Amino acid sequence: MKILVTGITGRVGANVARHFLENGHEVRGLVWEGDRQSEKLEAIGAEIVEGDLASSADVNAAAAGREVILHLGAAFQAGGPFTSEQYFDTNVKGTFNVLEAAAGLGDQLRHLIFTSTDATLSKYPPEGMDRPVAEDTVPQGTTDWYGYSKILGEHLVDRYVRHHGLRATVVRFPMVWGAGEVLTYPQFRLAFFLNRYKNATDEAGKEAYRQLKALEADGDRLIIACDKNGRPWKKHCIEVRDIVHAYDRAAGNENTYGKTYQLGGPAPFMWDEVAPVLAKHLDLPVSRMNLPGTPTYYEFDLSAAKRDFGYDPQVGMQEMIEEAARFRNEGGGRIIPTHVLA
Repeated sequence: MKILVTGITGRVGANVARHFLENGHEVRGLVWEGDRQSEKLEAIGAEIVEGDLASSADVNAAAAGREVILHLGAAFQAGGPFTSEQYFDTNVKGTFNVLEAAAGLGDQLRHLIFTSTDATLSKYPPEGMDRPVAEDTVPQGTTDWYGYSKILGEHLVDRYVRHHGLRATVVRFPMVWGAGEVLTYPQFRLAFFLNRYKNATDEAGKEAYRQLKALEADGDRLIIACDKNGRPWKKHCIEVRDIVHAYDRAAGNENTYGKTYQLGGPAPFMWDEVAPVLAKHLDLPVSRMNLPGTPTYYEFDLSAAKRDFGYDPQVGMQEMIEEAARFRNEGGGRIIPTHVLA
């Protein structure tokens, strides 16, 4: 396949591009002018085109002759800060330009996959989610610019599917883990919770802060975060390799046309399962605390992706921890670096 990857120098884009190159496909990437990763991508066989997603001429030039477009390019929270105008120009106008270019390719275009996010979803109710989150069971209610720009992008894709018959698919990522990141994830750390409750004005929040400060006296530690009723927090993330697998299975698959899919790892993780394992590897004490306020408590229903394109995620939290520990301790382990070309 002749593939265009926007956002090709990002963590996900670089891994996806390398996978398709290694499997004999022709990959072109659209990058910002002067992107330092471009030469390394060219070295592994990618064709690089410089341009701006907000420029229709640049996007049309990049899309020319392509059979598949994997649209990953975006202004993203972790890469900012970005202004509201930058979010709109890159994520909304940029997606419009990609869709226009895709429509202009006519029957030559086999597939467009638009990358969205679980940040579009209202998945933090006061008591946590009581059932797995499927593609259509939770409203898209965010107003922060990153998530909202992705909602607008999904709506644009829907319009081109219905009006132009565009062969397009939306995939939503949750939080993405790269190499070793699980060992430093802040939401297991005492410091994260001290910062969360330090300005609390309600009595429950103030008491939580007092208890956390008391723990601080003995140094750094990990926290098994629980809700006010003692239920451990739950979260569903994804590792880069499982995203690559999803694109491999979905690209060009007609079962996915016109549909939206939630991705995720093989299973969610619970704080009481993970924090003790991390504590062992990090040689830190661990404490369990019931915390007031809205908990992190959700998981995703992956049945649609499994049914329609054989999505079968493999990299669970336990494997990520063990690999990260080996990588740190021995300089090895079967692991994809956070940026494969860095």
